[in-house]
Amino acid sequence: MLEAHKLTKLFGPIAAVHGVSLKLEPGNVMALVGASGSGKSTLLSMLAGLTDADEGEVRLNGERVPGPSEVLVPGHADIRLVHQEYQLMPNVSVRENITYALRFFEKSYREFRVDELLKLCRLTEVQDRLPRQVSGGEKQRTAIARAIADKPAILLLDEPFSHLDLPNRLIFRDLLVDLVRHENTACLLVTHDTSDALSTANSLGILRDGRLVQFGSPKEVYRRPATAYAARMTGPVNILKAKHLPTLGLSGVDNPEALLCLRPEQIQLDDTGLQGTIRALFFKGSHYEIDVELSRYVCLRMLSTRDDLQVGQLIGVKIAGESIWKLQR
Repeated sequence: MLEAHKLTKLFGPIAAVHGVSLKLEPGNVMALVGASGSGKSTLLSMLAGLTDADEGEVRLNGERVPGPSEVLVPGHADIRLVHQEYQLMPNVSVRENITYALRFFEKSYREFRVDELLKLCRLTEVQDRLPRQVSGGEKQRTAIARAIADKPAILLLDEPFSHLDLPNRLIFRDLLVDLVRHENTACLLVTHDTSDALSTANSLGILRDGRLVQFGSPKEVYRRPATAYAARMTGPVNILKAKHLPTLGLSGVDNPEALLCLRPEQIQLDDTGLQGTIRALFFKGSHYEIDVELSRYVCLRMLSTRDDLQVGQLIGVKIAGESIWKLQR
């Protein structure tokens, strides 16, 4: 288990990471989501023992992980950080890249383990190619296979999906979950893409300005975001002030300036419901995202699979009061 306690990193007067605490458990994936500059990469570097923390500490199975100023070679033998640039050796094959991580093991085990990893990471057919001869998804899988070759306790991934096209993203997401379970590794990934985090993680945290502003299961964070920032970082959302609730046919709250959120999938088409006008349609393949104007001040985004809708059409929508969640400022 990896445990971070109140990690803080300052760059001048600016706190890139401020008081972050978390725990990673074997066989589980934790995801941290945040905008650019929220401190994701700096946090990973401290967890890997590659950057000194100004305050706080990192412990692996109860023992403190030293920072780079305390050791000759920065890093920890049981913690692997995989950068989004892959950092593969360009002039040797995929197989040799993975084998290099096992260079201190006996030949028989080394060959067995590399064959196992090639199969697990679906790289057998490209094992003799150079990194420049394989796809982005295959490069990412090679980097992961190399990182877990000697069975580290902790796997840290920096934006692992950022360079992948949609088919490779889907393949890699499934593969990552399988690998973590198969190897019983504790995995932390940071990303700015919520769909990747929601679909792979057992737990999800929201980072803002170096602070962990919300943490819980993906379902909890998505359905009950604490702030408008957390709501927006976890997917499409309608955010409106409480004073506009009467437009939705609902009673208001004590503070008319309070912020409320409503997910698009919680709004249903209903001919007997509130009347609104379709202002925009966005085809998403499996469904449409629809902007519906209910008044001069209220325009909501909703989802539908209907193909008979068009811009300018008058439609009815229904919103359940319990679907609306009050946010913190």
